[in-house]
Amino acid sequence: MTVKLYFLRHGETTYNQQRGYCGNLDPELTENGLKMAEQFAQSYHNLPWTAVFISPMKRTIATAKPLCDVVGLEMQFREGLKEIAYGEWEGKLPQTVNENYHDDYVRWLTDPGWNAPTGG
Repeated sequence: MTVKLYFLRHGETTYNQQRGYCGNLDPELTENGLKMAEQFAQSYHNLPWTAVFISPMKRTIATAKPLCDVVGLEMQFREGLKEIAYGEWEGKLPQTVNENYHDDYVRWLTDPGWNAPTGG
């Protein structure tokens, strides 16, 4: 038996526009983000969807809703699909993080698998 998984990142938020960190913050999608979600649903609704797993964040719900509506599936929420916690970096821009947490930031950029954001 073969299983195909499709991974989709949520549509654009204001933090994406600014390139800020918002792992645990819960912003809504921008107008453009909502369009992205609609376009994804229009483009990929013909795939043989059997389940849609998402985090409980507003941005992921809004991204998955158009697809779930068109294919007739309920969203299945999973806490483990939330983004990483950015700790002290939440809501901040990269340049601010670099200025205030330079050493941690450089370590994280170099090897994020072994170096969490400050307090994250």
